[in-house]
Amino acid sequence: MNKILTKSQVDQYKNEGFISPIRIMSEEDALSLRREIEAFEASQGKPIHGTQKTKAFLRFPWAYDLVVNQKILDVVEDLIGPNILCYQHGLWFKEPESGSYVSWHQDATYYGMDPWELLSAWVALTPVDEVSGCIQVIPGSHKDGSFPVEYTERSETNLLASGQNTLYNFDKGDAVSMHLKPGEMSIHHVCLVHSSKPNNGADRRMGLSAGYVPTHVQQTTKLKATAMLVRGEDFFGNFLPDEKPPVAFDDPDTIERQEKAVKLYRAKSIECGNQTAWRLG
Repeated sequence: MNKILTKSQVDQYKNEGFISPIRIMSEEDALSLRREIEAFEASQGKPIHGTQKTKAFLRFPWAYDLVVNQKILDVVEDLIGPNILCYQHGLWFKEPESGSYVSWHQDATYYGMDPWELLSAWVALTPVDEVSGCIQVIPGSHKDGSFPVEYTERSETNLLASGQNTLYNFDKGDAVSMHLKPGEMSIHHVCLVHSSKPNNGADRRMGLSAGYVPTHVQQTTKLKATAMLVRGEDFFGNFLPDEKPPVAFDDPDTIERQEKAVKLYRAKSIECGNQTAWRLG
């Protein structure tokens, strides 16, 4: 019996590779989280950047709290089962009129895992629509696994450092835009082909994504990365168990653990073909 999702939502995920929107917190709570993030940015005198943006749940207590949010995990459990690891947690902030966009890609490309039973949960802290640069997805494109890529979109405005462009033949007219209000979430399969346009609005577009993995999924790379058990039990040990909840964003041990995990994550990404992961800082 499902905890949150209806049968039709689960069927949509299986057939089309995504579900949107799902309310997981109030707009007021989303605004409060935005204020907390921006207070930190003000304290350091610049936006969150570099390694702070990767595996952020290992660095910031507010990011960890979101990753283990029980409603999010209930949705994830309805789709991939009760034993869940968090592999990645990224921050996707687009400044107004910045030109920042995300090229057509699959999250799976640089994960190096088997089977492809992973999903990405994307939580909006601000309104996300056509103007601010919402995610666009190609329904059903997840069914054939991971596709080859070319590297034709390397630019300072592409938020994908690799310049990845998935070699998948599709009609852009088939793309579905996932509009979200603050506090709403979308879910997409890691093999779903998707992108997002530039933010042409007057406000920041702020979203946070988490990659969740069933514990039985194996790493296919020689280099093994870390992941954190966030629900259930891990009977397989396919990921290094070196991740712990953050104590505080400025705690030296917390910073050391997070940066070590990010280094492994990026090295594995390079093994999978992302030769420009270094550009992320």
